[in-house]
Amino acid sequence: MPRVFLSYRRDDAAGFAGRLADDLEAAFGGGGVFRDVDDIRPGEDFAHAIQSQLRGVDAVLVMIGPRWLTAAAGGGRRLDDADDFLRREIQAALASGKPVIPVLVGGATMPAQAELPAAIAGLARHQAVALRDDGWRDDVARLVSSLSSVLPSLQTEGVAFAPNWRRWVLGLAGGGLALTLMVWMIQVWRLPPPAATMSSQPAADISGRWTARVKYDWGDEHEEVFEFKYLGRDLRGTATYLTGRLAIEQAKLEGEWLGFVTRSQEMLGSDTPWKEVTHRYTGQVTSEGIRFTLESGGGYSAHPPVEFTATRVSRP
Repeated sequence: MPRVFLSYRRDDAAGFAGRLADDLEAAFGGGGVFRDVDDIRPGEDFAHAIQSQLRGVDAVLVMIGPRWLTAAAGGGRRLDDADDFLRREIQAALASGKPVIPVLVGGATMPAQAELPAAIAGLARHQAVALRDDGWRDDVARLVSSLSSVLPSLQTEGVAFAPNWRRWVLGLAGGGLALTLMVWMIQVWRLPPPAATMSSQPAADISGRWTARVKYDWGDEHEEVFEFKYLGRDLRGTATYLTGRLAIEQAKLEGEWLGFVTRSQEMLGSDTPWKEVTHRYTGQVTSEGIRFTLESGGGYSAHPPVEFTATRVSRP
């Protein structure tokens, strides 16, 4: 059961949410964080899934980015809509009595109580944590430390079920089995590891930071940034698109071929609804870099595929 519920608005802080979820799961263990992109199954009732998860978690993080307060739809703020999912998440979290921690990203500041709808105005009274790009690791470490105080099981996780080998050996000694056990352990240690464990990482290691100058079909050029890392054998990371940092989904690296998806939101003027745009990246890892083809669809406009090459600028 996830211990932490991560609330965020996709078109405001999706990339930051993906990055933080990876770091928290590295600290708390796989499945320790609930995030809608990863944890709501296709066809599942979105509202029911969120309410169910909120009841089961120990703490709620409300991620606030630069557009969190002012995000608009239908001519008004989305937060002012009583059916806005993010507002309903926060309202339920505040009513639950569980710890609620605002997390500020992208240079955002904590909104004042008067700027929030009455239903979630109490959020302004909760102490916020800021995660800075240039101090991300230290800031996340402090957040993990704060969460540990409300997740006491973390203090003993991985210890309660660890066998006490000294007591085990002494218990067997009376029956003459200790020597047999020790000989068996030595023989096992001398065996080569199974073939599966020797190839736990893909042939191509793309972990680290990559950049590419991308010219889009409408003429604009942007310096896009890609960050990849492994969480166990799973490939995670973020990719910027125009001015937003987006979490990568469905990442696969098979041999020299890389594929993943990101999602952004598109709106034409303030009187049109938001539409989700899906960005599909296919890349070939070469000695010169990753040769990408980007295909985007689902928004208001049709775009031809864009090709570019990303080069690595740093490793983990």
